[in-house]
Amino acid sequence: MKRHLFCAVAAAILFAVLPLEAQIRGFRQEQLKEWEFSKDGSSWQTVSVPHSYNAEDGHSPYYYRGKATYRCDLRITDVKKTYYLFFEGAAQAAVVKVNGEQVAAHKGGYTPFSANITESLTRGVNRVEVICDNSEDLEMAPVTSDFNKNGGLHNPVWLLVMDDVYFSPEDYGMYRLRCETPVVTKKKVVTNVRTKLVNAGNRDADILVRVQLLEANGALGYQADREVLVKAFSEYDFDHEFILSGMHLWEGMKDPYLYTIRVELFKGKRMMDIAETKVGYRSIGMDPERGFLLNGRPYPLRGVAMHQDTDGKASALTQADYRRDYRIVKELGANFLRLAHYPHNDFAFQLCDSLGIIVQTEIPWVNVCGTNATQAYFNNLHHQMKEMVNNLYNHPSIAFWGMWNELDTWGNNNDLQGPLDAERVVKETERLYNYTKKLDPDRFVGFTDCSNLSRDGYTSLKGDFCSQNLYYGWYRTPNEFSGFTTTLKKVRGLRSDIPINVSEYGVGVNPYCHVWNPVEAIRDKDEDSKHYEEYGNRFHESHVRQIKAMPWLNFTSVWILFDFPVANRQEGYMDSEDGVKFVKNNDRKYMNDKGLVTRDRQTKKDVFYLYKSLWNKDETTVHITSGRLKYFPAGQDLRIKVYSNAKYLTLYQNGRQVDRMISTGETTGVVWTFPAVRLKTDEDTFKVVANDGTTDQIVLRKAR
Repeated sequence: MKRHLFCAVAAAILFAVLPLEAQIRGFRQEQLKEWEFSKDGSSWQTVSVPHSYNAEDGHSPYYYRGKATYRCDLRITDVKKTYYLFFEGAAQAAVVKVNGEQVAAHKGGYTPFSANITESLTRGVNRVEVICDNSEDLEMAPVTSDFNKNGGLHNPVWLLVMDDVYFSPEDYGMYRLRCETPVVTKKKVVTNVRTKLVNAGNRDADILVRVQLLEANGALGYQADREVLVKAFSEYDFDHEFILSGMHLWEGMKDPYLYTIRVELFKGKRMMDIAETKVGYRSIGMDPERGFLLNGRPYPLRGVAMHQDTDGKASALTQADYRRDYRIVKELGANFLRLAHYPHNDFAFQLCDSLGIIVQTEIPWVNVCGTNATQAYFNNLHHQMKEMVNNLYNHPSIAFWGMWNELDTWGNNNDLQGPLDAERVVKETERLYNYTKKLDPDRFVGFTDCSNLSRDGYTSLKGDFCSQNLYYGWYRTPNEFSGFTTTLKKVRGLRSDIPINVSEYGVGVNPYCHVWNPVEAIRDKDEDSKHYEEYGNRFHESHVRQIKAMPWLNFTSVWILFDFPVANRQEGYMDSEDGVKFVKNNDRKYMNDKGLVTRDRQTKKDVFYLYKSLWNKDETTVHITSGRLKYFPAGQDLRIKVYSNAKYLTLYQNGRQVDRMISTGETTGVVWTFPAVRLKTDEDTFKVVANDGTTDQIVLRKAR
């Protein structure tokens, strides 16, 4: 008997407030979770969506790039309804078929899109097929990248069931409404709600649209009813502006207060549809001298970058995965995230809204802009930008739209689009900037450069901000970190008209690669198998000090929070617990290990606690560095180093107090280095205790 996966249409779906496990954005919808999957059509397996077919092979020298098919069956009982399939992300390109008929084709693996499948459905069982393709495509971004371009239905898929009058998902994306807040002050807030009404019936319809603003506790704060006439088989652009005073502002991590905008649609006494979105009232600004401004006040943004990736799933994260990751973000204390290098799933932004984290999101125009680039390529960039802005517009956490990342010589070659065309970069950046500002005039639009603005015309690039990816001490000038400040000051001089950001800085760190003598913890570009944790500590300590001396930086973003796989990387795979004997660990190959935390989220590296000490003011941090170094030579000086935001620290050796420090004596205020001690037994225990009793300890054995 032939097996079918049925995704039955629910007669009614209860309304829920976002974010919840069952996201409800419309009046009636159903998440399609169970699908059959095959790469070649010869054999099929049942999978749960979100799903990526690179979940396992991404962490390897080669990962599958090609087509794969997902299929499921819908049982339709009422053919008079309107039906949409809504994809939150199908990577990288997708063709959608219903009963063998193509109903949609989409290029862009990270932005949502919808397909009206009504005309292709019949009463009874209907076959849905989605062919995903992550093959290289010179007319779709990203063409090349330093991250895996995973394939599959890696974001949720929904079936939307509409009555004859409904809110369209085609113009304003998954929320089906747009909430603009062009004026936000302590005294006055202006809100404009936009949506598109569709009358799919054969008669004109008198419609009542009810707009509500709900407090965080659900209490009604505002309501207005509007009556409109929607002609048969036509659409109606609805907008409603209202002005309120005394509003509770969204104040970032201090107080991320969220209202709910709910829009209800009635025909007669019958509710036909409902749409809602969270809204946070805040104003944002930038100043070349004072940096970022939230609600008119300086609000320095310091944080990390993240990929949509996790061990064993690739980019197909569940809501449980996101919650786990954002608990780590909250522990770290970062108030800014660069969600790179593409729009992440909507649930990530819901979490940022609720946590008060400011965000940059961006389209995947990464590396490539060659002399042979076609107009279709640039059209695709505009299309991805439109889908990103339209779908994510309502999130108060988003302050920055990113246009591109590292359009430089290294990512362009004759096998792709030809050599870098810097003149075209300048021209297309201006076109994309102007287009994005029309889509959203109230947020900031900028670019991320790695050339120090050295390419022809780059000093005149159009943008509200200029971000720099800087790796002094890693790719450039190994073992020397001062180029970070020198370059930023130079770039600031070249672009004094706009704020400057640091969008990436980082260093490969293997938390199980150690050396007992810090002098030997060096960066050797010719021997890239050893990524000493001690070197990573020195790198980040230096960069923290340099950033502190440049308060004009608008935002800074460590690259990156979690290690992530890159198929062609072979580095950082030598482990050592004594700094003498090194063992190859092949599990560490094919990985970008610049994360503050390992890909499996099990190991927080020393530098995680450096930043936690700086950013998390709600709890005391005490972390002894190099704690995974197991052996130390007898007779050698040992200086215990601690990352801590405590008022004072006390050091104990084998239970006996040996020292107390009341100040770090350095500029960060969180890097504590005790005077030298020596091992006294074959196995010594060192414990550090903070003023409030918070402790950490390590055990060191005499070197073998």
